[in-house]
Amino acid sequence: MREGRRAICVCHDGVRPVVEAALTGVGLAVEHLLQVPADAAGAALVIVDRAARQAAGDALTSVGAPVVVIGDDLDDDGLITMMLEAPVSHLVGDPEDPDLGITSLKLATGDLFGIEKYVAGPVGERLVTDDLGKRHAMGEVVSFAESVRARRSTVHRLSSVVDELIMNALREGGPALLRWAADDHTIAISVGDGQGSLRQRDVIDHVRRARRDSGRPEPASEGGAGLGLYLVLANVASLVVNIAPGRRTEVVCLFDLSRHSRPSIARVRSLHVFSAA
Repeated sequence: MREGRRAICVCHDGVRPVVEAALTGVGLAVEHLLQVPADAAGAALVIVDRAARQAAGDALTSVGAPVVVIGDDLDDDGLITMMLEAPVSHLVGDPEDPDLGITSLKLATGDLFGIEKYVAGPVGERLVTDDLGKRHAMGEVVSFAESVRARRSTVHRLSSVVDELIMNALREGGPALLRWAADDHTIAISVGDGQGSLRQRDVIDHVRRARRDSGRPEPASEGGAGLGLYLVLANVASLVVNIAPGRRTEVVCLFDLSRHSRPSIARVRSLHVFSAA
């Protein structure tokens, strides 16, 4: 855990109480500043809004603590470029989203893995080792989504995402661990592997490539992984990538049960890349 349980917030006055409530709710103290400090190494995280992020510029990449950007979106080329490198590795579009508190607690404690952090329902899981196992796993998850009354469009998106993530994990040498759960508002699925080879730059570079191709991304030279991640991003409400380098990767996808919207990278509610020490 980082020294203390303190977060720095550099946001406009209107959003400060929202940030304060989210972080104190998970046991963190919040220090509000007018500008991004040159050195925040003693803090668990630094939270900035769009204006503070733009004002700080490249200085954010050397603050010495993870940076969470709130009230911003993936339509901004400057943000995407900044997110290619740590520590600017978290985007929460709506500061009132519970994701802000969850993200802050994960950064403060270093406890990164598990869909249980995002939904309270019981968790199902299946270990997948081959294409036949993938088909069985997909059928099980689709049946689960239908049982919680997910919209047909949501079930279709979820099926596409599970297919893509398991295929990518098996391509890396597998096996893949598929897990799923839901509450009244959200379906969460995760696919994990024992490789830990994905990097933050890989994730964000695929976001940039998809935007560059204006919604018509070409498969990347590495076997189409870029196209696969584009499809994942375009079909989820939130994407969370947890990485223990060289040991483990977990990709968590959240789907809204209560909203209906067209798939779009610009509409992704939040995007995170967590790296374990």
